[in-house]
Amino acid sequence: MARYRTAFWVVGFCLTAVAGYWLARSAAPVRSAKVAEAVVAPAGASEPEEEVAFRHGDRPVFRSDVEALKAGALPGQRGLVFKDGEALDRFVAKASGRLRILGRIDGLHALQVGFLNPDDLAGLLDGTEDQSMIYPAYVPNPKPAMVQSGAVVAVGNQLLSVLGINSDNSNWGKGVLVAILDTGVSPNQAFGSAITSLNLVPLPANLADWNGHGTAVASLIIGRDTLTPGVAPGADILSVRIADDLGQSDTMLIARGIVSAVDAGAAIINISLGSSSDSPIVRNAIDYANKAGVAIVASAGNDGLGQLAFPAGNAGVIAVGAVDAVGTSMAFSNSGNTLAAAAPGYLVNAAWTGDQAVGFTGTSASAPIMVGAIAAAMSSGGATLLSAGDAMNLVLTHLNDVGAPGTDAATGGGMVDVGRVMQASTSGIYDAAVASNWVIPPSADVPYPQLQVVIQNRGTEMLVNVGVQVTTPGGTVPLNVTTLMPNAVQTFTLPLPSSSWTSATPLKFDSSVWLGGGQTDANPSNNRRIDSYVPPAN
Repeated sequence: MARYRTAFWVVGFCLTAVAGYWLARSAAPVRSAKVAEAVVAPAGASEPEEEVAFRHGDRPVFRSDVEALKAGALPGQRGLVFKDGEALDRFVAKASGRLRILGRIDGLHALQVGFLNPDDLAGLLDGTEDQSMIYPAYVPNPKPAMVQSGAVVAVGNQLLSVLGINSDNSNWGKGVLVAILDTGVSPNQAFGSAITSLNLVPLPANLADWNGHGTAVASLIIGRDTLTPGVAPGADILSVRIADDLGQSDTMLIARGIVSAVDAGAAIINISLGSSSDSPIVRNAIDYANKAGVAIVASAGNDGLGQLAFPAGNAGVIAVGAVDAVGTSMAFSNSGNTLAAAAPGYLVNAAWTGDQAVGFTGTSASAPIMVGAIAAAMSSGGATLLSAGDAMNLVLTHLNDVGAPGTDAATGGGMVDVGRVMQASTSGIYDAAVASNWVIPPSADVPYPQLQVVIQNRGTEMLVNVGVQVTTPGGTVPLNVTTLMPNAVQTFTLPLPSSSWTSATPLKFDSSVWLGGGQTDANPSNNRRIDSYVPPAN
């Protein structure tokens, strides 16, 4: 890849504290002085609309808007939703010269208005409007302390093999338009797909300052080289720039981006940013997309909280958390009962502005990997595309169980496995896997530690008489799976010696499976799993 790569940068972890908000701002990696090539605007990049010519840095603080300040919302601004377009137009005419119209979404009959005094707005409302706050949103960055040291495996340039892709995927996603709502997608020699751009936030005056977050997100979908490979290189990209180069956005821009993407014909929307606050207007935009059959995928957030960022936390959105190359949940990845799945999100090679590459960490990387999987599944039928909904269900049905057995708050239904998805209709595949060695600490109900060993059928045929062997600090135990249907799991729970929990020595678990009845395992690499676990100091 030396033909165009001038530097390989690892995205550092940095956190800018923002009072009242829990999502962190994004920072671009320092660029090498060796990079002489200028970044040019994407083909088809549109000029920002006049009504949204403001930038976040230009917004004054309206101290009189106490309600917004207390709510952590943008002061001096509100979102208004009207019953129809005529009501919206009447309000605009009435507000002329008294309020500033900052944004408009005709598909939702919604306005973003700015004011100097809340009373100016109140005097124009007749009570039929739905009024809501506009909240800041950010491109998230993991906190350094929340990345497990020494216990996780980087993905690097092995994304395709980690996802079970062992064949030519260059045409996967062909005919599928994917919208990326982010900082914008810059041209990159790793891309071969068409990229159309809509800039709801202006590009920087100096394109060298362009935040490469959106470009990194795009590369995980459409990357075509071995350094920064993508899941569905055949897909086309609609880049909707809704965040500036500090990674700042807001919920109105998210809503505008969603509606713009739907109206432009996107089949899937990726949102690798979010807010700590739920927005009614964003919910309306999600409903607008869902009714049009458009799938929305969003990153869970990177603050290690038991609450998903929004819009990942909204109904109608596929929320994706982060795992490492072997399915270990990343400590920074937000969790929640509505998390759909997990995908790699630790030092995944991705493209950046200026034909650079980065090691991309965070749920921002996990979301586009899920999007790529859906786009690939959509194109798996050849000339006839599957619907986004059918493809999404196919991906979610063929997840690899990781972590705790079954669906859990940290990894949802499991880790994305694109190879399984693309072979879902192929008969004759036998694949038994050790999915997880999961430790259950002692509790009041069970005073000794336990190990749960999860065996999964990742093939397309029923498994019969699967041998299992598990070695723990308590010894080696032979087990057997009588029958296991495709996609199903069986969990064995084994007690561990109480003394092992108080020992300073890490606990080691070695579990393996093998097929009986003369069956040949299609993927022997997942037949054995060795894990270590360090009990908490207390």
